[in-house]
Amino acid sequence: MNYQKLWLWQHSLDIAIDIMETFQHSKNFSFKDQVFRSAISIPSNIAEAMTRDTPADRRRILYYAIGSCAELDTQLQIALRLKWIETKQREQWRRALRQIYVGLHRLRGKLEQSRDASSARRL
Repeated sequence: MNYQKLWLWQHSLDIAIDIMETFQHSKNFSFKDQVFRSAISIPSNIAEAMTRDTPADRRRILYYAIGSCAELDTQLQIALRLKWIETKQREQWRRALRQIYVGLHRLRGKLEQSRDASSARRL
């Protein structure tokens, strides 16, 4: 599957770039590194998952992307409380992350269904 055609990958890549542009001049290097890592890991894990051979591998790696969504959401809440970002920007990213989070769960569900269907065919 060409992961680059997935809206999940495209939107998570857009968010990662937007976040990196926003925090690129941050002097808090540990926070910047952590927020960059979690933002980058979402589209990276989607890409990796969709190039794996087995549905089980795909599902497992998609869990990493789901975890990175929660991690990034938490880091953005920290940034908001420290007044490093505006509420409007935080809410925009939060809505986008929520869509990606839901989409990742749906994709995992489809992979689960394909596993169940292939198991049933073998019976």
